[in-house]
Amino acid sequence: MNNQLITKISVTFYPKSNITEGIRKKSIVYATIAFKGTVAKMSTGIKCENPEKAWAAGMFHGKRYSDENHKLLTIRKTIESYDSRFFRDAEQIKAVYHGVENNDIPMTILGVIDEKYEEKKSEVGEGTMHGYESAINTFKRWMKDSHNVDYGVHRNHPHKISNRIVKAFYKWSLTKPIGSAWSVKKAGSTVKESTANRYVSQLAALYEMFYIENSDDIDGIIPNPFRRIRKAKSRYDDRQKALERELDWKWIEKIEKLKYQLPEGLVTNKVDLRKRNFHGNKLSLNERSILHDKYRILSSILAYTGLAFVELGKEDVFQIQRSISGPVLTGHRVKTKEKYAIPVTPKLEVLIAELGSLPWKPFIKNGSISDYKYKNCSYMLYYNYLNDRLTHEIGYDEDETISPHRFRHSFAMRMLNHFKFSIHVVARMLGDSEKMVRKHYADYADETITAVFNEEMARYLNKNNNDDESEEEIAV
Repeated sequence: MNNQLITKISVTFYPKSNITEGIRKKSIVYATIAFKGTVAKMSTGIKCENPEKAWAAGMFHGKRYSDENHKLLTIRKTIESYDSRFFRDAEQIKAVYHGVENNDIPMTILGVIDEKYEEKKSEVGEGTMHGYESAINTFKRWMKDSHNVDYGVHRNHPHKISNRIVKAFYKWSLTKPIGSAWSVKKAGSTVKESTANRYVSQLAALYEMFYIENSDDIDGIIPNPFRRIRKAKSRYDDRQKALERELDWKWIEKIEKLKYQLPEGLVTNKVDLRKRNFHGNKLSLNERSILHDKYRILSSILAYTGLAFVELGKEDVFQIQRSISGPVLTGHRVKTKEKYAIPVTPKLEVLIAELGSLPWKPFIKNGSISDYKYKNCSYMLYYNYLNDRLTHEIGYDEDETISPHRFRHSFAMRMLNHFKFSIHVVARMLGDSEKMVRKHYADYADETITAVFNEEMARYLNKNNNDDESEEEIAV
């Protein structure tokens, strides 16, 4: 008997006044749907001009309101006649009343992204899942901050999701300050456009899964509202981004020249900090000096190898392989699983020897991140060192912060534009495709294109003059 009462659908009515600029306007009758401890409210569209006299005991009072009462009773009868076994909560009942089909699928945007997020867990890596979590949590924070309802994903829903609504989320995300938990940016820093674009792209991917699975079987599902929101990047924008992320090599040279005065008897490569809980801020002054020196050396190594920070979670990342062609650092990238091969110069070999062990425990096992929290903490401590200490010590005066990723960009750009290596060779060193390197990491500067053109043209003219003494017009 108790179970029957809990699962029973009940509907009650009440008038709600609309007050605008201090003026009380006509009341609208609202319905309250109660089911399984959940409540949903909706407007019936029926007006009650004088609730104090015309309303009593949840209905209109008086014969003149027989039509209004008939409409309310019809609403109640319709809703309470639904088979309660097929509903999860009152919101679902409300959606069905408004014309949404009652299927075993999510009916609101939060239901969709939460369901697809759970499905994705078995398909993608933990790093990708962290990206989805960040996007979903940001979207939910926007809904809460903006007092938005859980928008429906069907055309018949009274509050349906739309492209316009997602644009509002996108604009909101660009104005929000970066979270204080991990941020070391300047006060007032906000989310970058690339981050906001990533949020929208990840939500779009989750929604697209839902749409593809259900659009053929269920009429009225709204097409992906997250599409065409993110600001499109042109090839020119990508090239400019690659150029802007390159550190002027003078800063790398200043890092190399920087030397720390270590306590007597301590040698950086002889001290192993991996077993110490330096994340708990328990290092002694001597150990902290060694830690900073390891960070300094590591910065130079990153600039000379182009390694991504995550590769530094491998225990054998700096294990030099000896071959006929010379020493090399080789492995498979954690992100792409592509092989990289980085020739080891004498200078790089000296830096690796000076570093000794890495300043953190390995967080990569079997090619994947085994401890995200430790990896993130290690990254932020190193990032803090770069921007809170190293920048002051080398006199860095640019607006953009220094990051491990910028060392990778600088390596790629220097290989292309200083040493004139082909983008194919640079891609192999980075462990990425030529397309991805050109788009995200590096591109040829105009000066490099001109220099290569002149060299090739001079070579052609020289060869042509040797082969044929006759004059030949060359089209360029």
